[in-house]
Amino acid sequence: MDIHYHRLSLEEVDRASEQITISYTSAYKGLMDSAYLKSISKHHWSPILQNSICNGDTCIIATYNEIIIGSSVFGTTTTEEGKCAEWHAFYLLPQYAGRGIGHPFYQIIEKEMIKQGCQSCALEVLSSNKRAIRFYLSHGFEKIQVFEVEEYGMILSCDKMIKKL
Repeated sequence: MDIHYHRLSLEEVDRASEQITISYTSAYKGLMDSAYLKSISKHHWSPILQNSICNGDTCIIATYNEIIIGSSVFGTTTTEEGKCAEWHAFYLLPQYAGRGIGHPFYQIIEKEMIKQGCQSCALEVLSSNKRAIRFYLSHGFEKIQVFEVEEYGMILSCDKMIKKL
């Protein structure tokens, strides 16, 4: 597959929002309230992505035949240990998940984090999202904390994971 990767432009935000909506609802089916998942509109993520871009976050998309098949968003923060990437989102369209596409996409994302001077990467994932957790563990992340959040009336258990870059 000839997949291309580039930074998300403001002109592509609505298309990326549609991709994330499809990917998000598929990834969390059975893990989150179905009524909530069905309520997410295709442009739900558009203002979030616009704010991310305007605030200096790094938004990278994967395209195949000019279709956005994957998206990633991370920001950076400085801690006592140095600069840390805070990985907010990583989603592939469901028909591309499990086909080996996430691995090279992750390598590009990690390379960009290192290029920006990050010494580590932190992320949060639903504790019940075993597929994502396996992916992150296979790329050297380790679970450092479990916590609960209340979101849209749901109490969700989340794992915080970190990796030294």
